[in-house]
Amino acid sequence: MITTVIFDIGNVLAAYDWEDALKRLGYSEETREIIGNAVFRSADWNEMDRGVLTLEELLQRFIKRAPEYEKEIRQAIYNYKDMAHQYDYTKPWLKELKEKGLRLYYLSNYGEFGVQETLEALDFRELMDGGIFSYEVKMIKPSRWIFEELLYRYKLNREEAVFFDDSAANAEAACQVGLHGIQFTGYEDARQKLESLLAR
Repeated sequence: MITTVIFDIGNVLAAYDWEDALKRLGYSEETREIIGNAVFRSADWNEMDRGVLTLEELLQRFIKRAPEYEKEIRQAIYNYKDMAHQYDYTKPWLKELKEKGLRLYYLSNYGEFGVQETLEALDFRELMDGGIFSYEVKMIKPSRWIFEELLYRYKLNREEAVFFDDSAANAEAACQVGLHGIQFTGYEDARQKLESLLAR
């Protein structure tokens, strides 16, 4: 019996698109590629989500990879709020699930600065029973311990919980700790798979 649904946020409940945000800033394709490699594709991006470094410490790491683009890198990070927007289906879906009596939680790799900058896109959290942002516990998915922390904190039964994440590795990690981990590839597919589980 499924009683709980746990959601990743980025590209599941809210679109997250740094590439499009850089385009809107007017950067050339070459500049976007350089910033992408120096910032968003770098290993240090995970450190932003882990929450162990200050924003300036992170910026210095990004800038070190492309020092001649310091101005653009800072502008990109300070424009963080333009990288995320909530999907149209998010609130209606969550409300529907709540009406069915399901408990709803979020488990997302998300840095503190990013959360504060995108609060409007994250306002669906008022419909949920709780959740964890990675920076709050200094751990990131796919570490099993961030899943264990969520289960422990909210006294959740892992066998009764479904977890959606757009990352295959994170969905698999959820399965490894006993959750019903499902890779999110789109709303309609996820909705169908959840309905199948609820019907069991």
